[in-house]
Amino acid sequence: MKKISKIMVFLFISVFAFEGCSNLLDVDSNRLVLPDGYNMTGANDTLYSMFGIFTQMEKLADSYVLLGELRGDLMNVTPTSNLYLKEINNFDISSSNPYANNINDYYSVINNCNYVIHNIDTSVVRGGIKVMYKEYAACKAIRAWTYMQIALNFGSAIYYDKPILTVQDAESIQKLTPMTITELAPVLINDINPWKDTPNPSLGFIYSQNLDKSYFPIRFILGDLYLWTGQYENAANEYRDLMFTNNYIIRSSWRDSRQVINKAFSDATPTVYFFDASPGEDITNIAATNEYGYKFHLDSLTINHMIVPSAVSITNWQNQMYYYSSTLATLTTQGDLRLYSSVSTLENYVTVNGNAATSKYGYLNITPTSTNYILKYLVINMESTTNKTNKQIEPYRVPLLYLRYAEAVNRIGKPNLAMAVLKNGLRSTTINNIKIVPQNELSTPLPNYMDFNDARFAANSGIRMRGCGDVDKDSTFYIIPKLDALQDSVLYVEDLIQQELALETAFLGNRFQDLMRIAIRRDDNAYLANLVSAKYTDNKEAIKTKLMDRTNWYLKK
Repeated sequence: MKKISKIMVFLFISVFAFEGCSNLLDVDSNRLVLPDGYNMTGANDTLYSMFGIFTQMEKLADSYVLLGELRGDLMNVTPTSNLYLKEINNFDISSSNPYANNINDYYSVINNCNYVIHNIDTSVVRGGIKVMYKEYAACKAIRAWTYMQIALNFGSAIYYDKPILTVQDAESIQKLTPMTITELAPVLINDINPWKDTPNPSLGFIYSQNLDKSYFPIRFILGDLYLWTGQYENAANEYRDLMFTNNYIIRSSWRDSRQVINKAFSDATPTVYFFDASPGEDITNIAATNEYGYKFHLDSLTINHMIVPSAVSITNWQNQMYYYSSTLATLTTQGDLRLYSSVSTLENYVTVNGNAATSKYGYLNITPTSTNYILKYLVINMESTTNKTNKQIEPYRVPLLYLRYAEAVNRIGKPNLAMAVLKNGLRSTTINNIKIVPQNELSTPLPNYMDFNDARFAANSGIRMRGCGDVDKDSTFYIIPKLDALQDSVLYVEDLIQQELALETAFLGNRFQDLMRIAIRRDDNAYLANLVSAKYTDNKEAIKTKLMDRTNWYLKK
């Protein structure tokens, strides 16, 4: 069998690799990677290899968002949506659906990672440093995240950690038993945990895209795996240590704001921060640049009104209490200003020769029944055919990190600490205020996951303050009521966290999995079924009945 050049192996390895779970393991396929024992020892070698992985990751972007959001309650379809989007939205997916029957793309990423992990020479030393450790650890992290997506979307994954290079490799892997997320998590944790303190590689920029954001922090993945398997203290520790190590905070200076007079907003246009487009907010991007012909479709699906905010999502934002001051006369229920960072009426959008010429976003007159667009994808992925631009989705962001932390500590039995993430901000003055975090949630010494005394956290604010005003000063409305038992408080705060996830992370691809996790934890299928079915009109009861069966939460392989 003939050799393949090393550049082709690394940059286009998946073109020659087996495809998919069934296709990937199809022993009749003749598309094999034959590296002829090549080992990676140089900087260019690892550069080619990482670009090869990034190229395959781009194929996951559309489906990550569409599967995570159309199956949730916040994104919807329209009469002009294509058949495949409607299939996902109705949990009735055909075998030809490109967004839902692309397990081959996930395994392509894994096979790329396996190749690098198997062949990279981690013993290479330059300047007293083992220089290949960063790429080695980064590939393990990407592989772990990808395995997690397969298990959560398809119900199980076939785990293998060597590259498929021969028909015999495929035949042996075909015999392995697929693993659920519960079975897979310990394997992934053991694989990546030793590397959690390894820095990410630094590959610089391609135009405006910072490739340093193309990696998945191992501590974030560990936290998620612990969260899915009920190891809440371990999850909280990993999330907190990632905040500390990378100086991730919820910036108190970044807040959407409006003036309130007599229970109403007095100014016509809010001060809006486009959080999802901010380089200070993103942790991990899956990105492409049109310079090389790679293209996401979320922007065109948005502009063509094929994916839209659901009426439920609009109502979620508008029904929140915006707290302006302690005077009741200046409270308003006209909501969470993050609506204006997420949704637009798109009053005017003009293209000239395929390029965006003018675009005017509508902040006013947004209602559940108006013609609304997902502003996040208009801002992040502006349509262009000639400009050298990058397009990206953001699986991991700083607010999501804090909300996952809140979910973990709440389940440890510290609902007031979790509430402080939403309302007050994690910093020393919060942790040391027994009116916020009562004595029964404290211990001496403080556990690691509660240590926010460092000065880097001094400017931390509550996530809800970003769109709902000075909620930290509210002692009447946004509080934990007096309940009979600790477990009641835990469930109450968990519902608040779920609602905050909807307000803060809408349309980014996390929604359905977040609802799954909570429903599975509570052993309550109706929790997910009720929330998701609420966005439907004609077939609401049919969708609810379908979602009461947990097997319908997973895609068919």
